[in-house]
Amino acid sequence: MDPREHLQRVSDLLSGLVEGTDAGRLDDPTPCEDFQVRDLIGHFTMGRFLFAADFAGDTARRDELLGGMPERFGDVLGDDHLATYRDASAALDAAVDGIEDVEATADFFLGQMPIGAALETISGDNLVHCWDLARSTGQDFDPPDDLVEATTAFFGALITDDLRAVGSFGPEVEVPEDASALDRLLGFCGRTP
Repeated sequence: MDPREHLQRVSDLLSGLVEGTDAGRLDDPTPCEDFQVRDLIGHFTMGRFLFAADFAGDTARRDELLGGMPERFGDVLGDDHLATYRDASAALDAAVDGIEDVEATADFFLGQMPIGAALETISGDNLVHCWDLARSTGQDFDPPDDLVEATTAFFGALITDDLRAVGSFGPEVEVPEDASALDRLLGFCGRTP
């Protein structure tokens, strides 16, 4: 699957869940330790702004975002979580539309990597956070198997003990042998389905 298509399909799922999140749920807890729903949405919204800047080659914007990083991710959202998320998504969509070569290597806030790998990184992160947001807000989430399988394949090569040690991912959670593909992915990423 083209990583741009993967991201677009995950974004469609994530956007539906954000749009379905009432402002009254923003202080609810999430499966992400120390995150309320506001912080969860702020986290992936900030990620969208950062990746948009990097995909567009706008290092000044990236540096501005990193320099203004709030103490809590929820503060990114201001008074309107929907408008801020939509702004970040529009910036990301525009930047991704400008990508010509997914094999090229570029500088990202996470370090230098192939553009395709950066697209897969945000896609995987956002897919797992779809589940977090759905679980936190009582929404349904049943992603297509091919999206789950693509994310599982990418994360299988990406997630190392070192990334778990610094807190980027929790320890792997055992799931039953007959668990769904999504539950296996969630367990691998440190979630308890």
